[in-house]
Amino acid sequence: MKFMMVMIICFAQDVCQAVFDDSVWYQTYDECISTAGGVASFMKDAYPDSAGNIYCMTAEEAKAYHDYIQNGGVIELDLPDVEPASTAV
Repeated sequence: MKFMMVMIICFAQDVCQAVFDDSVWYQTYDECISTAGGVASFMKDAYPDSAGNIYCMTAEEAKAYHDYIQNGGVIELDLPDVEPASTAV
């Protein structure tokens, strides 16, 4: 199973943005989380007055979260309980 980083960055209490980085896929969750530490440090330096979280998600999880946002869901630092879409054929 492969994982991608999803970064949530908030510049004010109600001004948050989700960044889905599907340019790099990690082979394991641990590899993704390990890399996320460096990304978090960079983001803190680049945007010192912001807050954020980085999550490592499978494609299914990222799609479920993306769909949640597209359907009017609010982007917050804590992820909502979003069920991944079914992959049944």
